[in-house]
Amino acid sequence: MTDPAAPSDPGTVSAEAQGPAPTPPATKPGSRKAGLIAIAILVVPLALILWAVKDNQAAADLKVGDCFNIPTATTFQTVETHPCAEAHTGEVFHTAEYDGRELAVPITFALSGFVDTACGPAFQAYAGQSIDESPDLTIGYLYPTGDAWSDGDRTITCYIARVDDGTMTGSLKASAAP
Repeated sequence: MTDPAAPSDPGTVSAEAQGPAPTPPATKPGSRKAGLIAIAILVVPLALILWAVKDNQAAADLKVGDCFNIPTATTFQTVETHPCAEAHTGEVFHTAEYDGRELAVPITFALSGFVDTACGPAFQAYAGQSIDESPDLTIGYLYPTGDAWSDGDRTITCYIARVDDGTMTGSLKASAAP
């Protein structure tokens, strides 16, 4: 006896056994375009942010010979670095560990004496002449935040800058002319 619902050829399946044909997913015209726009909305701002901070470096990681823009804020974590051949406002010429009297927090007037004795001679060694012979230049310095100081960081970073806060192009190493 044969089953009337059974297929006549064992390699085929009747339409009733397969069920209804699957319906293709509904897509709205332009939905792919909307997806690409959504991705662009996410990616473009991220790319702009990454481009804007590409030259940022932790201020605590500056090394002798690094050129950077001196931030205008009094407290900061990062600085914008540049190759010295590009315009910049500061160039690191010395780093030193503060070894003066014990301070609970870094105090500017206490550090300035240390900077005079630690950075002045280092400027002459770096630039090829004393700071007194370079009337257009001044010595500036960076020091750790209060929290970093409390954690034991006592690194003072000495840098060269123009007295008029102007930009410099090129390294001042062995040539104090801006």
